[in-house]
Amino acid sequence: MLLVIYSKTTYAQSLTLAAHIQQKSFTTSDNIKLQYLIGGTGDKTLIFIPGWLMPAEIFNAQLNYFSQNYRVISFSPRSQGKSQIYLGAHLAELRARDIKELLESTQTKNFTLIGWSLGVMEALDYVNRYGDQGLVSLVLIDNSIGEGSPPKSTISSGTGKMTTEKFTQYIKGFVQAIFKSTPPPDFVKTVENSALRLSNNPENAFAILRKPYAREYYRDTIYKTQVPIWYAITPRYSEQALLLSEKHSQSEFKIYNKNAGHALFVDQAEEFNVDLESFLRKSN
Repeated sequence: MLLVIYSKTTYAQSLTLAAHIQQKSFTTSDNIKLQYLIGGTGDKTLIFIPGWLMPAEIFNAQLNYFSQNYRVISFSPRSQGKSQIYLGAHLAELRARDIKELLESTQTKNFTLIGWSLGVMEALDYVNRYGDQGLVSLVLIDNSIGEGSPPKSTISSGTGKMTTEKFTQYIKGFVQAIFKSTPPPDFVKTVENSALRLSNNPENAFAILRKPYAREYYRDTIYKTQVPIWYAITPRYSEQALLLSEKHSQSEFKIYNKNAGHALFVDQAEEFNVDLESFLRKSN
């Protein structure tokens, strides 16, 4: 496959949200206002679910690219991005319900769920709770899917006793660590600002990570559905990818080795977009 390598200028442009992508919001059944980015048209919608504390804008390169041929929606979960800060318990069932209500609010029928990092777990939780009606395919980006041996965690679940100052330092290091590339400063600032929104309440921030399930919950959810699955990962999840490919007849995976950090769809945006487009065409 021939790849066109981004120049620094083109790379920066790919991460600047196109003018036709709109910011909209809806209000959840528990009266929380949640923001999302939406653009494009088409019979199929791509729903992007970001990771821990991340904003909808983390997927700017994908929104810009795929809005040419698909309807695209990138979601800022509660307390993330420009969505309302929620000071109650960030229960797993609430965050899965938010995805359901996003789909309902945007009248989305045929869709691909694309989850990254914590978004992998939350996308699978949605599928387990609400089924796969309307779900055309699943894309799971760089997190464990409950197969094989548990990988060593790269993120602390924290004690919840961090001061605001220590949490701020932690988050700045965390944001820097998810990229191997050097994204434009404005893009990094948007990501960082989202991750720091709960800096006055670190316990609430870390509580988002705590899911009440064994890791096998996610594995079993995958094998309950027979929709096509693409698993896009860095090498630490290789064992899980091989097991998935052996056990799920409609799965495939791609390991991003060079110059790709945890946010591999940012670091290798051009390659990732071409690969995802190939998968989407096959899974229609």
